[in-house]
Amino acid sequence: MRAFDPILLLSLGMLATVVGAALGVAIARGLRARRRARRRVVEMPNSYYASQLARAVETRHRWQGIDLNRLHEINREEVVRLLAKVEALGVDALRSDERIFLDNMARIAGTAPPPPEPAREQETPPLTPDLRHHPA
Repeated sequence: MRAFDPILLLSLGMLATVVGAALGVAIARGLRARRRARRRVVEMPNSYYASQLARAVETRHRWQGIDLNRLHEINREEVVRLLAKVEALGVDALRSDERIFLDNMARIAGTAPPPPEPAREQETPPLTPDLRHHPA
């Protein structure tokens, strides 16, 4: 046997190529799966998260339900002015202090927002893992 047997070197080179290719494919699939998982945002159905538009509609409804007769005349004028601003420009046009003021007036007038629902425990048993093959 010679020091550098060409058949042995050729077979070792082919083995290294196959192992390297398999390792490269495995790393690429792992990185792709990690990237997909990072991009995916799944909201649970019937979750307590509401869209910004839904919150704005609820807030506008709560503010429009303020009983103006229960407020002092100075506060009443400010509430009327802010409600006109909301009607003309939308809820997002209000500054934070104006929103706080309207929320306080809604609470005083008896139309405070409903208390947040307590977090419910999961009632259904956890799903069994899907062991079927899903190619990428």
